[in-house]
Amino acid sequence: MLFDTHAHILDEQFDNDRQEVIDRINEQMGLIVNVGCNLEDCHRTVALAEQEKKIYAAVGLHPNDAYLYTDTLWEEICELARRPKVVGIGETGLDYYWDDSTPEQQKELFIKHIDLAKALKKPLVIHDREAHRDTLTILKEQHAEKVGGIFHAFSGSVEMAKIVLDMNFYIALGGPVTFKNARKTVEVAAMVPLDRLLIETDCPYMTPVPFRGKRNEPVLVRHTAEKIAEIRGISYEEVLQATWENAKRAYAISE
Repeated sequence: MLFDTHAHILDEQFDNDRQEVIDRINEQMGLIVNVGCNLEDCHRTVALAEQEKKIYAAVGLHPNDAYLYTDTLWEEICELARRPKVVGIGETGLDYYWDDSTPEQQKELFIKHIDLAKALKKPLVIHDREAHRDTLTILKEQHAEKVGGIFHAFSGSVEMAKIVLDMNFYIALGGPVTFKNARKTVEVAAMVPLDRLLIETDCPYMTPVPFRGKRNEPVLVRHTAEKIAEIRGISYEEVLQATWENAKRAYAISE
């Protein structure tokens, strides 16, 4: 019942052994959501999801790529978003760590994603890197709680987590919760209600201990689940069951 709620297995780091990675998903996992970040990526991830039973898709234009926006590109993403195996809109949000796109470009694109999610009644997949205040402000102003969604790779404080939960979002944690210096993330893992917690890899990035420094892949999400169980003082099976049910509910997957 492992459910990796945020993966990028179409990344070039998987070009040499992608089928083997997919085989491991089919053998060892329940489901994953693969996330598209640009137009080509979105086309490929929808095609992959339609081919593979255990893979679903989310589509959007990553905030770092907001400078690539055109009306034609956006129309194509909107069309892809309507496909049945597309279960999320994004990843979208704000990223102030990189400066490929200006904050203004990112904010305009973020609002477009929120509007699309509302129109299609599909959850948002939020990317928030060093932009907590502006991310929350836009979500509030645009009434994103009407669709809610997933705060991917949550990196905020316990106080921010409470705000996010009140806004109808689930909190997804990945490899960083296993890192030695992950004080804030560990605190969040301990306080989030078990029925609002998700696990993810964000592969090929954020590889959990004991594989930190190597390429991440969906099957390694089990190490995040094991660490969360340790933090919360509950069994691995309880974390597995809860995050499986939560992910299916968050993404409105009925199988």
